[in-house]
Amino acid sequence: MNRTTLCFLLAVLCLFTVSASYAEEELIALDAKLNIIAGQVKLTRVGSTKTDVISESCELYAGDLLETLKDSKASLAYEDGTNMRIKENTLVEVQPMSIRVFKGKTWYKFTKRGSEFRIETPSLVAGIRGTQFEVAVTSRGKSTVSVVEGAVATRGNGAGSALLTAGLCASAAAEGNLSKAVEFDAEKKMAEWADSEWVAGEYVEDINTLSLEVANLAYQYGEDDPRTVEAKEKLKAAQKKAKATRK
Repeated sequence: MNRTTLCFLLAVLCLFTVSASYAEEELIALDAKLNIIAGQVKLTRVGSTKTDVISESCELYAGDLLETLKDSKASLAYEDGTNMRIKENTLVEVQPMSIRVFKGKTWYKFTKRGSEFRIETPSLVAGIRGTQFEVAVTSRGKSTVSVVEGAVATRGNGAGSALLTAGLCASAAAEGNLSKAVEFDAEKKMAEWADSEWVAGEYVEDINTLSLEVANLAYQYGEDDPRTVEAKEKLKAAQKKAKATRK
């Protein structure tokens, strides 16, 4: 066997080994489903550089990146009843036993999921011991945990830790030093995340479709074109019906 043939066979063997390793790598499905309440979500599937803009519910895998667009919101429904809500302009990464919040506002209502589940941000880590709380991250990396019910063990990535109970919040700036716990208006926070605003009604899919139709028609024909105006009226009617179902 000459040197050229040997190099070729070694190259083929190496390629086969790499291909086999990729074949063995499987996506890890999460026990959570993404529900889009309004608008659209950018989904970057784990292991891919391609980002899709979606407007329908879908299954999730460990490492998926989710980003809600402007005027959009979504929720994650876990099999044990745990629920996570995501407001507009929020970027998160989902894992089997953790959520990474890079920016935006998220809300959690835990049921049976244990204390090993964690919420991670660029400046702090929150360990679950309670049931209802908010985690918010600003564009400058400041993270705030606000507990409405139960308790959340919070630790700054730099220094400081606290067990936050109902009615208390704490923040960590970009450097990761956790502030002293302070009181906040828990009732106002609950109202901000009212259940009635997070129900995907039967008209949600119609609203998403009509919104895209209005945008496309306005871009192609202009805001005052009869086709755009008609589409806007249909969108308003669907939004009115959806609002009525939440009451």
